[in-house]
Amino acid sequence: MTLFSQFIGFFAWYAGLAMGGIARVGQVQLLQIFFTMALSALFFGEHVSASTWLYAAAVIVTVVLGRKTAVRAAPAAVATPAAHPVTAARHAK
Repeated sequence: MTLFSQFIGFFAWYAGLAMGGIARVGQVQLLQIFFTMALSALFFGEHVSASTWLYAAAVIVTVVLGRKTAVRAAPAAVATPAAHPVTAARHAK
């Protein structure tokens, strides 16, 4: 049962990565541990220290800011004759 649900979860995760882009959706994975921490405190009464909550908040803010940042493709490099020493020497003759 566990193996099957994990297998289906991988399909959902990779489909989400494909739809939203790895750079943006991949950051959501950073939040998993904090949701686990919060739910364990809520449902199982686990003690979580104040410093842990502070670091969790810092990571969450970083993820939110990262998701709002525009992701642009790197510009394609344009080869010019002067950019390559052998080609520049040929054009100089």
